[in-house]
Amino acid sequence: MVLILNILIILVMSIVIFYFGNIFAKSSSKIGDYFKLPRSVKGATFDAIASSLPELFVALFAVIFFHKFEVGIGTIAGSALFNLLIIPGICVLISPVVFKVSKKVVSREAIFYLVAVFVLLVLLLYFKSWGFGIAIVLLLIYLVYTKELVSHSRKYRKEHQKDKKEEIKIFREITIFFITMFFIGIATYFLTKSTINLSEILKISPIIIAFTITAAATSVPDTVISVVNAKKGDLDDAVSNVFGSNIFDILVGLGLPLLIYNIFVGPVQINFQNIEIILGLLGATILVIYFFAEEEKLTKKQGLFLLLLYLVFLAYVIFLSFI
Repeated sequence: MVLILNILIILVMSIVIFYFGNIFAKSSSKIGDYFKLPRSVKGATFDAIASSLPELFVALFAVIFFHKFEVGIGTIAGSALFNLLIIPGICVLISPVVFKVSKKVVSREAIFYLVAVFVLLVLLLYFKSWGFGIAIVLLLIYLVYTKELVSHSRKYRKEHQKDKKEEIKIFREITIFFITMFFIGIATYFLTKSTINLSEILKISPIIIAFTITAAATSVPDTVISVVNAKKGDLDDAVSNVFGSNIFDILVGLGLPLLIYNIFVGPVQINFQNIEIILGLLGATILVIYFFAEEEKLTKKQGLFLLLLYLVFLAYVIFLSFI
């Protein structure tokens, strides 16, 4: 009975996250349009942060309320792999135009994301206690990334000064932004709690549950945003959202909860035994960057291969839970 109850809570909270995440994402996107951000920057900032909010809350609640920071790491790693393989795979199949992205997206978002994954791998391999310094390093890397985005936005605005600004009720959108954030936070708390309960009932590592079930639940907003953009032919938006979301997840989604916990409690002891998950994420990152860097586009065959690769990796992770 307890098992069924926790599964039901996870399903219901996933639907709640999807519903409010969709509203939140639309409002966030309109705020980005109001400030006349270039497509790639809007995808990497407002769209990415909007779709990454559930992952940030999972990491925050996991470390503060449940003292299991590895659940946050597992969710973020699983979400990152889902975003990297599933979203481009779906988008290339439904895009009305050739799935081609600008050099700027490949050179900026993809490279910063590769750095973020590599830093995460190094931290998990060599540091079992994550203190204040590690939190600062993660947030500083994101600050450097943000600086690049600001620089690009300034150049874009100078080139499009005469463009008519879209009529957007900014205060209304900001209000919606914060109200929906509140409901996403509540839903994510119960999602995190049920994830940990489910792992204890099934006697499976919470990292495995977080990497599979929780990661898929929190990745729904990312998928919705990228698919909508791909259908409209806004491919830079779709791809920059994938990379931007993953960059935010790793650097801020882990860095900010870690910083808060260190300020009020102290260093976090990390017990992450499934390092192959991060190695797989690094390999998938290199593969996707290679696909885009080769001709700055993704073919339908490559998209299908990415979808298949995710299923293979998912099957392997599920297999780990039985050994």
